[in-house]
Amino acid sequence: MHKVLYIAYLLLICNSYTFSQVEENYSDELLSSSFKLYHEADMYLANYMYSFIKKRFIDHLKDTTSFSNPYDSLSKHVSIGRSSDGLMKTYSWSERDFGCCHGTETYAQFKTSSGSIKFIDLDEQPEGYEEVFITGLQLIKIKKKSYYLIFGNGTCCGGTHYSTARVYEIKEDTLHKSDSLFNTKSELYIGANRSQTIALTYDSEKKILSYNSYAYLDDTGFYANMKTVIQLKLTDNGFQKIE
Repeated sequence: MHKVLYIAYLLLICNSYTFSQVEENYSDELLSSSFKLYHEADMYLANYMYSFIKKRFIDHLKDTTSFSNPYDSLSKHVSIGRSSDGLMKTYSWSERDFGCCHGTETYAQFKTSSGSIKFIDLDEQPEGYEEVFITGLQLIKIKKKSYYLIFGNGTCCGGTHYSTARVYEIKEDTLHKSDSLFNTKSELYIGANRSQTIALTYDSEKKILSYNSYAYLDDTGFYANMKTVIQLKLTDNGFQKIE
């Protein structure tokens, strides 16, 4: 039965290219319908489809016109973030697989100082990248320079989850992950039990990043019930903890 469904899906793929490619938002409709099929298929068929879905998405990112495309239909299936200065977009979606870790795909698309449109796979960052679903994108300023604060959330087996905060900068025609901007650390990683709320947020007016912190219990592998609200103030030297 799965083979029949897979063959039917391949036929749909072939036929999709015969549809009106001159329509104004062909890219949006094609990607939207592809992801809709991916999310509605059973797990076995979704597994077959995954590599094709990823390749099709990347092929569209390579088309620089995708940067200005609002992707209204695709945004129902893929989380799309946009910075307030219009120079950065993020895309993320959850992989459908049989593992207990929740795998994701995360990409950043950006405009360089020369006007070029580029993108990177955030999962392939040199320092490693926790599997997260992007939950927020904020433009911040440090010494009048533009940086991009990206929030993420993820989980991997067990009864815990985590939130992350990372800062990126567009320079030298590429995207760089900034170092030492969180009290000398390159990123924030906040863990908690799945029943606990991390509430990682950034107040752009007060320039304060806050979250709930829970003590990690080595003997159990879980977190204590008591929470502490941590606040970090954005300064010329990055985020500094408010005592």
